[in-house]
Amino acid sequence: MKKYLSLVSLFLIFIINSNAQVFGKVYEADSLKEIIANHKMVAVIPFTYQITLKKMPKNMTEADIKLQEEKGSLSAQNSFYTYALKKVEKKEVTVEVQDISRTKILLSRDSITEKNISNYLPEELCSKLGVDALITGDIIASQPMSEGAALATQILIGFSKTNQAKATIKVYDKTGKLIWSYGKEVSGGLGSDDDDMIRVLMRKTANRFPYFKD
Repeated sequence: MKKYLSLVSLFLIFIINSNAQVFGKVYEADSLKEIIANHKMVAVIPFTYQITLKKMPKNMTEADIKLQEEKGSLSAQNSFYTYALKKVEKKEVTVEVQDISRTKILLSRDSITEKNISNYLPEELCSKLGVDALITGDIIASQPMSEGAALATQILIGFSKTNQAKATIKVYDKTGKLIWSYGKEVSGGLGSDDDDMIRVLMRKTANRFPYFKD
């Protein structure tokens, strides 16, 4: 029994260490430079956004939380697009970034929204949008304030701040292959706070993001 427990402990330590080695470091596909050399147009799509709560706030339901996650998905998309647009205006990128309004319209023609976009493969979305790659990400926001008080504030006045968020930015080639990603735990939240979160992530990887000029 002791031997079994020791093996389990070693396995758990291995898993924890493996995750630690990946999270916080830039991932690049081996053939990244060759792949992006042919990229001309990319699109920013809604991020996946999850809010974790230790306890459901009073007078709130799972539907309320779901609504905030959907808003967070679009907020992160808008934040990254705004960030990228500034780079485009300064001619600091090697590709064109599809206008976010065009992206939303093209997706809506197939009834694709932030609610169901995770049901589609990257290569399917690239084909529908007519782009060479997708920029998206995953955000897991931790419980804001005690008993989710900040979420209630968000519903009332439109924004709140979470304690921490684990955020990852990803780039998928039109073949569906993940070619670049970076994840980090940062301070973040819904709405305006997502702008800060995206800036922190990109500042950490500015010289490694595939489409930014050296």
